[in-house]
Amino acid sequence: MLVEFPFFAAGINYFPTEISVLKVFEPRYLLLIADAISSNSNFVVGKNLESKNQVISEVKILDFKDIENAEQIVVIECKKLFLINDINLNIEYPIAKCEEYLNIGIPPTEEEIQYLEKKIINKTAQLIEQGLDLNLPIFLDSYKSRINKIWDLCINSPLDFEIREKILNEKDTMKRFFILNNYIESL
Repeated sequence: MLVEFPFFAAGINYFPTEISVLKVFEPRYLLLIADAISSNSNFVVGKNLESKNQVISEVKILDFKDIENAEQIVVIECKKLFLINDINLNIEYPIAKCEEYLNIGIPPTEEEIQYLEKKIINKTAQLIEQGLDLNLPIFLDSYKSRINKIWDLCINSPLDFEIREKILNEKDTMKRFFILNNYIESL
């Protein structure tokens, strides 16, 4: 089923449950944010306005603050992923026509997830010891599903942009897990 969302081309995507901050300054996106706040509705964030079939993140506004020069800081939380079918650019701000990006495949076992979590903590600690400005990850103790726990592992891993994109564009849950696992091992 196709749905439409206002589309913010921020140059990045977010993992489900990830909380982040957007700095908004373009007039069309200030209008998009104002409409989302006044209607208490979600919008989507993605890489750019040119690429159809890109994975995008549905986000909900958690908080916002006006700052100088007609700019805003907006705290968002990613709710789920979608895939763009079309983008309408002929209105006040872009509107994406999209469909939900569903997970496929069998997720890893709880033991595999717990083992990877420990590896992420250990590798992050090693990177901190080498002088990188990182914090040790804080993982959720309870989670609704192993799929959500994989997103938690991704959010709390020191990922580069290329690996983030590779994981987000992979529909198969186990393959996502292996991409993350292989990356952590390569650090």
